[in-house]
Formats: sequence, C-alpha cells, structure tokens
Amino acid sequence: MNNFLILNLQATAGLIACSLAFKWWVAPRLAKLDIYDALLPVVFIHSLRYLGMVFMVDTQVYDAFPDDLAFTVGMWDYSVSILAIVTGIALKNKWRYAIPLVWVFNIYGFTDLVVAFPQVFGIKFYNYDLGTMWWAFVTIGIVNVISHFYIFYRLIRSKSYLTGKN
Repeated sequence: MNNFLILNLQATAGLIACSLAFKWWVAPRLAKLDIYDALLPVVFIHSLRYLGMVFMVDTQVYDAFPDDLAFTVGMWDYSVSILAIVTGIALKNKWRYAIPLVWVFNIYGFTDLVVAFPQVFGIKFYNYDLGTMWWAFVTIGIVNVISHFYIFYRLIRSKSYLTGKN
C-alpha cells in the first residue's frame, strides 16, 4: 500500500468518525445555545492553528519541502489562529460586530485550507518524512474542515448574519 492511499484511508476514516461524533454529541448541544455561545468553541478550536508554523521549522519537515510553501502555510495558519482568538473574544463578549467577524474569520480560514491542501498534495508531501505533521493532517485538519462547515451552516441558518443579533 502506498503513502497516498494510506493517508487518504486515514483521512476518510477520520472524517467519518469526527463527523459522526460531531453529529451525535456536539451539534445537539450547540443547537440549544444562542449563536454566540454555539460558535465560540467551534471558532476557538482554530486558535490552535498556530501549529501550522511547524512547516517553517527546519528540523520538522523534510529538507526538500519548498520554503515559500512552508512560509505561506505557516503564516496563513498563524494568522487564522490570531483571527480565531480575536473572534473568540468578540463572541464571548457578544460584541455587536462579532457575527460579521465570524464571517470574515470563517471565509479566511476556510480559504486557507482550500488553497493549502492542493498545493501540499501537489508536491506529494505524503512521500516524505513529516513527523507529527502527518498526524496533524489526519486529525486536526479534519476537525478544522468540519468546524468550518458547521460555522457556515450556523451562520446561514441564523438571521444574525443580517442583523448582528440572534
């Protein structure tokens, strides 16, 4: 079995498992909350995306990993992390512009994934020594994708995207 197939099997199993866990345990609890309280943990999980900067650390990924891609992935993830923290503070305090900020955060953070995944797959990163980044891709990356979809779902379902209120 080759690395590409292994990675995709792991990602598929992770996507199914995490989606079911979210559907069965997390979403029902979030559905009972107002939009600010429901989105707070789902946004705030992205504050951990500072971990993407590991691509910029010389000893953490293989030597041939393109420096420009490492910088792009690392800095974009870091900026998503900072934006998640600011957005989380806005949600926690139920600031008037919290919901528009969630839109900005979610579009920016989701775009990061949409742009980065094809580039990283394009260099066949799965055939090189990735250390813990392999694990992060098939766990944290999946949780990020699921949470972005939930945030879009909750924002679209709510009238708060028009009024800034629940």
